[in-house]
Amino acid sequence: MKTIPVILFGTGGVGRALLRQLIASEKHIQERSGLRFEVVAVADSQRWLFDPAGLTAAKLHSIEQAKGQGDPLPGGKPRPDSLLAETDVAGVRNAIVVDVTAADGMERVYQQALDFGYGVVMANKKVLAGPWSSAAQFYNHPAVRHESTVGGGQPVIATARYLADINDHIYAIEGQLSGTLGYLCQQLDHDVPFSQAVAEAKKRGYTEPDPREDLGGQDVMRKLLILARLAGWPLEAADIRVESLYPASLENSSVTEFMGQISAVDEQMATRIAEAKADGQTLRYIGRITPEGGQVGLLPIAADSPLGGLKYISFHTALYDDDQLMICGKGAGVEMTAGGVLGDMIAVAREVF
Repeated sequence: MKTIPVILFGTGGVGRALLRQLIASEKHIQERSGLRFEVVAVADSQRWLFDPAGLTAAKLHSIEQAKGQGDPLPGGKPRPDSLLAETDVAGVRNAIVVDVTAADGMERVYQQALDFGYGVVMANKKVLAGPWSSAAQFYNHPAVRHESTVGGGQPVIATARYLADINDHIYAIEGQLSGTLGYLCQQLDHDVPFSQAVAEAKKRGYTEPDPREDLGGQDVMRKLLILARLAGWPLEAADIRVESLYPASLENSSVTEFMGQISAVDEQMATRIAEAKADGQTLRYIGRITPEGGQVGLLPIAADSPLGGLKYISFHTALYDDDQLMICGKGAGVEMTAGGVLGDMIAVAREVF
């Protein structure tokens, strides 16, 4: 039995779901993989809790319950890089750093983790979708995994890696890259007001903590950019045209204020829906990218087309030319995303340690 220390950044919906899955799957993972994950540190944006001997299942359960109720972690407030420095000094070796936050500026933390010989598993897209000059080092690194950055628990990243590994030339990548926006479009199909659909998606944990990350198209843009870079196209965010589903006037308000003001979009969205239906179409938020660049936006699509059917990502390649390679399935929700993270943790532990 090999014990793998885990340093978890993020105690939001995905982080709490991951803690639940680690507790529930402990025996199964040990029997199937010969691995025992031992969480030694849990950190959020305010505080952290660290025990080099490992936090017990009972302690992890109490953390999950407390954070679900909005209570703080019972610890100090170091910078993420100083947290890793402390784990290294305490003798933590062959650990996996797991980032399920939406925090900016984690490049230094990832690099520090790799310098210490740790693995890195991320659901956070921001580093991988940052400037290519700083992001490139984390692509195809043997100790880095990021399946949950695109498609939740779907094997989208694994498929992109497979295509690259066998040198199958990719011409284009297309699809509905946001389970959240797919859910919203599905609600719009049933004449649910846009603001109501957004509120329900947030309640269910489908959106980012700030729904504008989804509605502004930035989340889809980052996913599309990550896939493009895996395909071998070192594009930048500026190479992708993005349509936002909320007006610029709501950009700088608080999340609470935004949720109270988003109803201003209802009438305009209802008009677009009616126009699409009149033409026998449906609205879908689509991302498409080629080596030259891409676009992300809400488009009228034939209701009986694959795009109209929701929940798919396609790869148009040399091998998959006449009949594209398509990945379908549930792509939203904290449990799905946490499952993808857990799968990555197992992969790093098996293949690197």
